[in-house]
Amino acid sequence: MGFLDQISKQISQGVDRAKFEAEKFQKTTRLQGEVNEVQRQVDTRMYELGQRAYELLRAGQIHSASLNELSAAIDQLRSSLVAKEEELKQAQTEVFVEPPPTYTPPPPSQQVPISYETPPASDPYTPPPPTKVCGACGFQMPVTAMFCPNCGSRVA
Repeated sequence: MGFLDQISKQISQGVDRAKFEAEKFQKTTRLQGEVNEVQRQVDTRMYELGQRAYELLRAGQIHSASLNELSAAIDQLRSSLVAKEEELKQAQTEVFVEPPPTYTPPPPSQQVPISYETPPASDPYTPPPPTKVCGACGFQMPVTAMFCPNCGSRVA
């Protein structure tokens, strides 16, 4: 058997295995769907049976201690359900209320020199330089400032 024959045989076996696995997957998926459908039908019938037994118990047509306990638990759960549904309705109708805007003064900031100009030594009293107010935070700064030393906003 030549080298190409061996490769051909391996490829054929690989294809057969892939085909088998695909068919197996398809079959198991179909069967799982069928199992799920039958389980759903069983659950539906069990629900209907329970509902009918509950109605008969409430009507006084059957008597059983264990069914009475289950019935009381169901009644308690239904009361809880009604309360939770009401709570949900209230939560759904809540609206956000915007708080009124309040002005909070900016925190005191460190005095940052804007320029290194010093008053002449011969002048004992130099009036304070003119100032301007930052439009963003209200900080007073020298007129020569390009940026607010408090909040960093550009000022004109």
